Amino acid sequence: MTRLLAPSATDRDYWAIVDNLTRRGFFGIGAGVAATAFLAACSSSESATPENAETFEFTRGDEKLIIPTDPQNVVALDPRDGLELSILAGYPVTAYPSGAAEHLRREVPNATGVEIFAEGASDPNFEYISTLGADLLVLSAGWWDTGSYGNDRMQQIAPVLPVGKDFTPEWRKVMVDFLTGIGRSDRAEEVLADYDAHVAQVRPTVEQLMTGKKVAFVAAAEDQIAWFQNDFRTAVAEDLGFEVLREGPDLRVMLGPEQFNRLEEADVIFALDRSATGSVYTSPTWLRLPAAQAGRVIPFDYYKAAGYALTAKVLVDDLAAGVKR
Repeated sequence: MTRLLAPSATDRDYWAIVDNLTRRGFFGIGAGVAATAFLAACSSSESATPENAETFEFTRGDEKLIIPTDPQNVVALDPRDGLELSILAGYPVTAYPSGAAEHLRREVPNATGVEIFAEGASDPNFEYISTLGADLLVLSAGWWDTGSYGNDRMQQIAPVLPVGKDFTPEWRKVMVDFLTGIGRSDRAEEVLADYDAHVAQVRPTVEQLMTGKKVAFVAAAEDQIAWFQNDFRTAVAEDLGFEVLREGPDLRVMLGPEQFNRLEEADVIFALDRSATGSVYTSPTWLRLPAAQAGRVIPFDYYKAAGYALTAKVLVDDLAAGVKR
């Protein structure tokens, strides 16, 4: 496999924020503002007016990008926003990163000519990108907006379509706005109807189990816990009828061990461990939490922490299975 691109800049920089705040000891609600501000900077309003033409003008803030109306060779350059929104748009994806989640891989036809390339940890390999014959490159808007990945050079290879807003609880709006902007609003209606039908099927199986109970979403970050209060996961959980434990509007807050008691009201905790130095989930203050003592701390799949209708649908199943344990 050929090295192409680093993992999603939004993912990488988000966790850099978490790690930085951890080291600096910013435990309070204000810590969530920094991550939220970063994510807001990684997105912008999008509008376009495709017509019966080979190309159309796709507008993002001050940017005006010329995009093919009906691309035939689409390369998703990141395994999250770029790949999922390409699939949802009905684009013929001919190459995507090996780091893509399994539930997204299943949506790409395993036909001859579809290339799965290795992700690297450095700058884009423009020479390799140019061999793919793409007529459209799709990647995370958060990645594009950093401006550090050679946007001009990339546009010399093929038109580039920046998409998405990672971790957003407003994933429905972001997805619908994008699909409407490229003239595919019918796709938005179709995938949302499918998602809502799935929620309607699963929700009755968990309502009685979760009546009067609260869920929380956390991740280990060195010797702290990142408590996610308003993101993609919490939005999907609320679609299922779960009551999400939160203290305010921030995307997340950081908790030191002496503050873990703020999670005492959670009956079920979905926990992600991305710590490189060991888990805080074995600390005495964590183990005293009612959810921990009751065995109601459920491992969470990182690749379902953000996304759109396809990821939301499989997340519904994971959340339901978790509370049924």
